[in-house]
Amino acid sequence: MKTKKKKLLSTFFKIGVTVLLLYIIFTKIPFDEVWSTIKKSNTLYLSLAILCFILSQWISAKRLLVLFKAVHFYLSARSNYILYLIGMFYNFFIPGGIGGDAYKVYILNKKFKWSIKKLSAAVLLDRFIGLTAIGILLIILLACVPLVIKLNLIWAAPFVLILGVLGSYLFTKQMFPSFLSVYPKTLLLSVCIQLLQCICLVFIVKSISPVETDQYITYVIVFLISSVLSVFSFSGIGVREMIFYQASSLFIFNSTTAVTIGVLFSIITAFISLFGFIFHVKKPELKCINTNYITSLTRFVQ
Repeated sequence: MKTKKKKLLSTFFKIGVTVLLLYIIFTKIPFDEVWSTIKKSNTLYLSLAILCFILSQWISAKRLLVLFKAVHFYLSARSNYILYLIGMFYNFFIPGGIGGDAYKVYILNKKFKWSIKKLSAAVLLDRFIGLTAIGILLIILLACVPLVIKLNLIWAAPFVLILGVLGSYLFTKQMFPSFLSVYPKTLLLSVCIQLLQCICLVFIVKSISPVETDQYITYVIVFLISSVLSVFSFSGIGVREMIFYQASSLFIFNSTTAVTIGVLFSIITAFISLFGFIFHVKKPELKCINTNYITSLTRFVQ
């Protein structure tokens, strides 16, 4: 009962934060201006942004599959991607309901009787490694900021980067030892995911208003920060737009353009997440890879 109450309070808090932040933003910038900017956006660049986002989610699903296989849960690639899309739908469109990660754990445990503890560890580590990748890219990009170069702080970047990755590795070794063998691969996949999402953001910016190269770097840094802080609102909506709005004042961006970037990223996420609803309604059967074949192949190789 206490867990349900905490979850309910957390949901109400996130929805409240989203509504409040959106209200503040659109009292300062009329939504008509944002919508007008969206309608004038370049279709080609928006299409490329959507493609990059889809690729990032495909690799993200693959990362989770790698973690599942590390603990001998051999879900088929197709079933894994379908489940991933359904999880996206739950995360984006169902406030207060079962979360996308919890849904995956529940369904896989119910269908295959796989350990809830191991499934939960896989989805938690999946999130943690994603945050590690964001941290890596943030450190690299911050080292390119003119102010950091001017203050001669660029020398600190390699040390912070090494310490961050080492800390992440040791944390995984301590808390998730079963997944240590796939840590390098999943971290590399995570960096690819975040790079694709950063490229997605660059295409969104280009679709609205091309800017100077150094401004693209700033926009990407702001985006990565908003990705970390998005946990405080419902599906990241509100927090992302507010951070872009605040950044527009700090870095002298066009505030309407900045907010529109956040709104467009949310729209793209919502659009892709809707495919999860289609699979949820169809209820396709989840399948595993033939484990007997895997065992035979392993023995043959050995």
